[in-house]
Amino acid sequence: MNADNFAPLAAIPNSDILKFVHHTIDNLCGGVPVSHNDYSQCPLDKFWTATQNVKDLATKIALQKLNKEQTVLLLHQLSKETAEEIYDAAESRRAEIKKSLVSESIKDLVHLRDFDWNVKLAVASDKVLDLNESLVTLHLHTSTTRLENDVRNISIEMSASQVDKLLEKLKEAQQTLVHFQAR
Repeated sequence: MNADNFAPLAAIPNSDILKFVHHTIDNLCGGVPVSHNDYSQCPLDKFWTATQNVKDLATKIALQKLNKEQTVLLLHQLSKETAEEIYDAAESRRAEIKKSLVSESIKDLVHLRDFDWNVKLAVASDKVLDLNESLVTLHLHTSTTRLENDVRNISIEMSASQVDKLLEKLKEAQQTLVHFQAR
């Protein structure tokens, strides 16, 4: 992040800057967009850039990629007190911002709606006469929305060792999710 990129924030009047920061964070968290009518004394081009600047800054603060000192340095066009207040505003809403970021990142994920499985015994193949290998066929029914007609079917055939590896990976993923949710 370049400190010069934050110059448009100085176009927001000092008396309105904290209100502007909170309105922008509200929008970042799914609320109504910040209205230029509320800050009409700021030129429109600087207003939009300042809005994006606050969103970027709040995101980095919430993800702990910026501390107070770094924020003050980035916002050198503003007074130290104002820069610290902006940091404190974003820091005080860290949980809300993080929750919104997580929700935004998973909204387009594919969801498992249902699954079926069956086991087959392959006794031989065109290359091996005495194969005797168990094969699991897993049928996954997924969708990206809750609509009934949005279901996609995926079939995967695996050997016993591949099933074991898949179960290991699923357990690791579950532990990661539990650890992430505990934060």
